[in-house]
Order: sequence, then C-alpha cells, then structure tokens
Amino acid sequence: MYKPADASGPAQNVPVPVLPEVAKTETKEGAEAFAKYWFSVLSYSYETGDVATFESIEPPACAACQKVKEVIVNWNSEGRWLVGGKLTTPVADTTFEKDEAGNYKVAVQVRQEPLSYMRADGTIARTDPPMPDQGNLLVLAYKNGAWSVTELGSIVG
Repeated sequence: MYKPADASGPAQNVPVPVLPEVAKTETKEGAEAFAKYWFSVLSYSYETGDVATFESIEPPACAACQKVKEVIVNWNSEGRWLVGGKLTTPVADTTFEKDEAGNYKVAVQVRQEPLSYMRADGTIARTDPPMPDQGNLLVLAYKNGAWSVTELGSIVG
C-alpha cells in the first residue's frame, strides 16, 4: 500500500508512473499527456530517490535536470530522505504547431508541494517554502513513434 514520506521515513510502495496510451500518439492530446507524464516521472523521483526512469526521458545537456537529480540523489543517501515535493500539472497546453526545427512546444503549469529535507535521525535539515506555480516550457520531438523532450525552459512573464 502506498505510504507518502513523513517524519518517520521515506515513501513506500510509490506507484511508478505509466505512460498513457494517448501519450504515444503524435496529436495535441498526445503531446499534452506526454508533458504531464514527464513531470509525474520527476515527481516519482523526488518521492523515491530513484532517478533511473527520469534519466531515460530527460533532455540531453539539461543543466536544470542535472541539478535536480543531484539534489534527489544526494538527499536520498546516507539514510536521508525527502518529504513532499510532489509535482502536479493542472494544465498542459500546446498549439500543436511545429517550429522551424520540427518540434512542438508545450506550456505546462507545474505546482510543487513544500519540500522537507530529512536527516537520517528523522530531524528536518530544512524546508523549502511553497513555490508559486511555475510555468514550464517543454520542447518535444516526435520520432520513431515516441515523444522525447529536447529542451526544458521556464516561461517568464
């Protein structure tokens, strides 16, 4: 049974995100579903410390992704764990128009729960305050019957 992380220990039996069937199609709905799936995999990594699935779908040379992975891996070592940080994506939207490189841009509203960094003894090292919803831009490519993220950016303004 799923048990979220708390002061007594890390999350247990966290469901692994499953790629929805629609997210395998080169459609507006498919692009939006894949974008939401991408953030659900990142959220899973925060909860479990397991970054393998995320590494399989992260864009190449993504500095922000590397930074996030370092935090996740470092804090899920030596008996430490993370509490919270769950990501939800209330909105994913695309015009579904290819850019000059043949890619699609998907705007994703991302909400993240406050994140607490737990020490091995169960004390809190620090808690990040709740973040305002972030606007993220995923640049997606559709090749060989599958979506991939080519770039991750922020939407400012």
